[in-house]
Amino acid sequence: MCQPPKEPPVDAAAAIKQLYARHDPDKLNEVDALLTKFKGREAQLLAAVTAKYCPDDVDRFARIVKLFSEDADVNRMLRGFDEDATAKGIDKRRLIMFKCPTVDTLVILGDKQNLMTRMSSNGVELDISYLPIEQLRPMVAQILEAPGDNAIYATTLEQTESFDPEKEMSLLVCAPSGAENLVRPMLVPRLSS
Repeated sequence: MCQPPKEPPVDAAAAIKQLYARHDPDKLNEVDALLTKFKGREAQLLAAVTAKYCPDDVDRFARIVKLFSEDADVNRMLRGFDEDATAKGIDKRRLIMFKCPTVDTLVILGDKQNLMTRMSSNGVELDISYLPIEQLRPMVAQILEAPGDNAIYATTLEQTESFDPEKEMSLLVCAPSGAENLVRPMLVPRLSS
């Protein structure tokens, strides 16, 4: 299975070289020239290289966002998780976090039939937690102090601080991928029943 670097990468140039070394080693000697050509746009280049060599990993989150946002049954299930958090007294300005134990779980989250079947039989290994904004702020502040590019978490916090809880749900889906994590924040509309 293809394992692109986490989003966003700590070092885009190193991640690009790693992808070429793994998927097209004959062109590895051309990478420095490519990086020079894309100086200042390394993240854009990494996205293109990842899409070329690891299309399943790029598409995985797109399928999840589409399914969660457009399918009434799946959206109803998500609203149920959200209503459960409200019933527990958790602030409506919250993040719903889906921690997947493996990248394969991301495939399940993007496949309606598989997801609904497994959810009805408790067959999805998935840690679903709710982080109210009061807990999310210090957690993200601590993450941002760590070395590396952790901007995806700042985006997650910004999304959770600004969304409309009556119309949307703030989600974060993450899964381990080798030594790194695949992470994707997403806003999902509340579809009418």
